[in-house]
Amino acid sequence: MAEIIRFSSIAKTYHGEELETKVFTDFSASVERGEFAVLTGVSGSGKTTLIKMLLADVKPDAGDVIVNGKSVISLKPRQIPVYRRGLGVIFQDYKLVKESTAEDNIRLAMMATGAPLADANKKIWNVAKLLGITELLKRKPDEMSGGQQQKICLARALVNNPPILLADEPTANLDPGYSKEIMRLFKIIHNMGYTLFVATQDPVIAEAEGIKRIRIRSQVL
Repeated sequence: MAEIIRFSSIAKTYHGEELETKVFTDFSASVERGEFAVLTGVSGSGKTTLIKMLLADVKPDAGDVIVNGKSVISLKPRQIPVYRRGLGVIFQDYKLVKESTAEDNIRLAMMATGAPLADANKKIWNVAKLLGITELLKRKPDEMSGGQQQKICLARALVNNPPILLADEPTANLDPGYSKEIMRLFKIIHNMGYTLFVATQDPVIAEAEGIKRIRIRSQVL
């Protein structure tokens, strides 16, 4: 397999008014194409920071982030929306538009990255069918459980058919029983050839068989 994600000698410090927080001094890790990688570490260890670096939302102070052989930190602002079409993202707090149906929330993800909308309805239906959520498409977020909302987020992440799926604590706000369901869907998606990079403290995901584990060790402040 070829390498698809690489963090190379990452250093990152957040500077507050009274406190300086050193997150990374020299962090390196890689993920191969088609691999299911799980990023673990205590709260505050930098898992979300790495996800944001992959999204080009945060830049390291030193080092580089490489995706598909290209430096993310070297992207120009106009290049970032096109780059993000290759990433599907799941957040722990869903980030769904409350006034819109599930179907429209998924369509908004396509619009946000400038993806072609010609076959939007077909693409939305196909991904909803894959995840078993076609009956939820006309519902609004307040009409769904947390687990159902997270499935909509998963559909939103997949609708553009990105090669890489990122997830930041995807089960943190769900009932324990839903962790197994989300993991079941992750396995289906992984078996389809997607690369998964999941930041989590959930043992259902972090201790599953057949995954690559990347552990962040806390830095001394």
